[in-house]
Amino acid sequence: MIIKDFEIDIMRRALGHELMLARWQQGISQKQVAIRLRKNPGIIDRAELGKYTYFSLIRKMLILYNKDIKIELVDRG
Repeated sequence: MIIKDFEIDIMRRALGHELMLARWQQGISQKQVAIRLRKNPGIIDRAELGKYTYFSLIRKMLILYNKDIKIELVDRG
């Protein structure tokens, strides 16, 4: 995913979208994630919408999905 506008809201939404895709790849529901992480399902939903940015939750979600974050700078085209 390439983000052209470097704004925090856009970055959070992009990360949330990627977390949602990772969850779908695992074939699990938000409720199942919430149970495994001992969180309210609404918190998982907010993370996927980019409205929740506690890094401890994001880190736990990444571990659950067996994912890392890759940041790469690309030339403007």
